[in-house]
Amino acid sequence: MKRNYSIDLFRGFAIIGMILSAVIPWSKEFPGWLYHAQVGPPGFAFNPDHPGITWVDLVFPFFLFAMGAAFPLALKKKLAAGNYSIIISGLFRRGVLLVFFAITIAYFNPGNLKGAIWINYLTSLFVFFAWFMVFMRFEGSPVKRYGIQIAGVLIIAALGYYHSQLLNNPFDMSKSDIIILILANMAVFGSLIWLFTANNILARIAVTGVIAALWLTKDIEGGWPAVLANAGKDWHWVYDFSFLKYLCIVLPGSILGDLLVRNSETINKDYTSDEKKQVRQMVWISFLLVVFHLVTLYSRMLSVNILGHLLIGVMFYMLFRKCNTGQTAFYKNLFGWGFALATIALCFEPWEGGIKKDPSSFSYWFLTSGLAFVFYIVCDYLTKQFSGSRLISSIIKTGQNPMLAYCVVSFFIVPVLGLLQLRPLLDTLSDKSPYLGLIRTAVYLLLMIGITGFATNRKWFWRS
Repeated sequence: MKRNYSIDLFRGFAIIGMILSAVIPWSKEFPGWLYHAQVGPPGFAFNPDHPGITWVDLVFPFFLFAMGAAFPLALKKKLAAGNYSIIISGLFRRGVLLVFFAITIAYFNPGNLKGAIWINYLTSLFVFFAWFMVFMRFEGSPVKRYGIQIAGVLIIAALGYYHSQLLNNPFDMSKSDIIILILANMAVFGSLIWLFTANNILARIAVTGVIAALWLTKDIEGGWPAVLANAGKDWHWVYDFSFLKYLCIVLPGSILGDLLVRNSETINKDYTSDEKKQVRQMVWISFLLVVFHLVTLYSRMLSVNILGHLLIGVMFYMLFRKCNTGQTAFYKNLFGWGFALATIALCFEPWEGGIKKDPSSFSYWFLTSGLAFVFYIVCDYLTKQFSGSRLISSIIKTGQNPMLAYCVVSFFIVPVLGLLQLRPLLDTLSDKSPYLGLIRTAVYLLLMIGITGFATNRKWFWRS
């Protein structure tokens, strides 16, 4: 199947959003919607009782959704060939590599090391280049390929020994990058569930319902869901039952992937002249639905939220009820999935004190899944209509190399700027004014996109 650049664009938006939210200055002079809803100005103290979501709260679930959408695109041919053992071994290998990535990211981040600052920077750079050896897929014999990978692991292990034993910075496997650790669990569990429900979307919906039910009953003493939830506590550094709730985002994403595979002949064509006007209208309504929910749920205009949601749904149906063929019919189907999931989410919204990312609520899982369905329509349109745009191309390349993009700021850009004595200058800007601090944000973001694009152009892909 032809590569789906719209998923790459979708993933690219998510990873850029992750980096942007991490490097934007924390200032009480900026509006609260620039940050996580539960961590905002003026004090930036975590408040688990504060409901609402912002655009920042969408980026991680959107990335999870894109992961789920990639399962059918990547595994459908292997499944058709009956290569179950190869698929399953590959899934567990991917999980192991992602856990390794999560642990090493947390330990070797220059801000977490305890040596002299220049030693910390050099260590992070060495780890960054060792990751190329671990995660790139080199050509040649198995001896060469696995030899390079093992050499990369040994370099990282040697650096870990130096910092833990000689610089007294104890190594703890339980301290890992939580985002990557969740992705590792989703890569394994999500892929396995898709594998056994690949030809039955209804069965996958049922599995999603089972996961939601287990989450509802996990705290009831004496019940078997509680036993299941408490199993594996000794393996908390690699697995936690709480991670499984994110399958309620990943599995709907896999449904999008199945729909893309099933409709590949339709969606890989250019828009017809009759479709273009309707497609533009669909895209604007889809984008409007995403923005509308962010604004109304963040500002807690709940009556406006549910009434507006229903109104947008009715408007979409009335405008496109006769679109039963071609790409408009496909987009109508995606909007229907998204609207249904968002409606379910709004029914759960009052529960658990309102929608929240952390601790994540039922409404959060299903709303972000629904909005991801409709946002894919926007991405698909941008990919088709602006394929020659350097901006769109750069975002796509970022989405094609997400592991590198995720860590390049902390493990390459910051160390290099630090060793060149440029980082203190950028930090000074933030100290003088939060608005000047946006210069640092722009520098980090542009360098991240540029370096990731450079690696992607040369096919230096990191793969788990």
